[in-house]
Amino acid sequence: MKVFVHLVFAHLKNNIRDRMALFWFLAFPVLFVFLFGTIFGGGGGGKPSPLSVSIVEVTPTPYGEALHRALTQENTVRLFSEASPLAFEALRTRKRDIVVQIEERKITIYTHPQSAERTQAFLGHLKGFLFEQKLQETGQSFNIPIETQTIGVPHARQIDYFLPGALAMALMQLGLFGTLDFVSLRERKIIRHLGATPLRRSLLLVSEITVRMGISLLQTVVIVVAGWAFFKVQISGSPAIFLPWVLFGSATFVSLGYFIVSFTKTIESAEGIIQMVQFPMMFLSGIFFPPEMMPESIRFIPRLLPLSYLGDALRNVMVGIPAQFGIVQDFVVLLGWLGVSTFLAVRFFRFE
Repeated sequence: MKVFVHLVFAHLKNNIRDRMALFWFLAFPVLFVFLFGTIFGGGGGGKPSPLSVSIVEVTPTPYGEALHRALTQENTVRLFSEASPLAFEALRTRKRDIVVQIEERKITIYTHPQSAERTQAFLGHLKGFLFEQKLQETGQSFNIPIETQTIGVPHARQIDYFLPGALAMALMQLGLFGTLDFVSLRERKIIRHLGATPLRRSLLLVSEITVRMGISLLQTVVIVVAGWAFFKVQISGSPAIFLPWVLFGSATFVSLGYFIVSFTKTIESAEGIIQMVQFPMMFLSGIFFPPEMMPESIRFIPRLLPLSYLGDALRNVMVGIPAQFGIVQDFVVLLGWLGVSTFLAVRFFRFE
């Protein structure tokens, strides 16, 4: 029995000393609960995010003006007044949930599939308001037809949204975790020993990055073929367009990975820091679900993360889903991350 107790304490000490084990056993579940509790548990103060609505008056009407005044006072609605082209472009890129188009004898509500449920609640509220308004003014019921039309990406399914995001996530993990091999070589002093040979150490680093870029193309082929074979995902974009985006995104995360491990001495510490970086990006970049599903208070976070822009660009160039941020903004932001990460990696990187 005494031997057993000593063994138990020995294993306990071993686990306590293993920082990665502590992270996965204790910190990771708490972090997981915190993130998903914030997103799906009514975080951000428990208030639902307001419905973004644009009103487009094709023909000025008395009830259009009254509707505008009423919705302005609603806390659950964020109202926008803009021209028709701007309103529908905002709806197409999911910056608006609903566009209400008012004509003399007809009201049409345009929405996209992701807001269908909230649109039904808004429609009921709208009909109730118009009925009450008309009854108060004329003593008659409101008889102008209200139609609902859904616009968006034809035939876009959840898997169409998810597949490019999964590719972006794979590129991120390849770029970040791929640097661990170099850290391992550095920790075991293999790179120092190679320094005594004619082999240039910079050449060793460049060859490793080249292999990583090649693997990113292989990842793309595997994921695209799997999506097509098992889920019938149709890639509408040209490989000549989306493969450069794959290499661009891969280079961004490779440079970010080398920048991160520049400040670590052991492979354990490098794994811990990379986990802390990749975990929030994986769940807060909108690659599994649209940022619109997040509470209003944390919707700014995806705009800070490079994975959001890579996933957004890949969805656009691979399957034709409209870019939420705009393809130009995706490119500029990723280019900024690539430039800054490369500069800092070169500045702080150590071979030994």
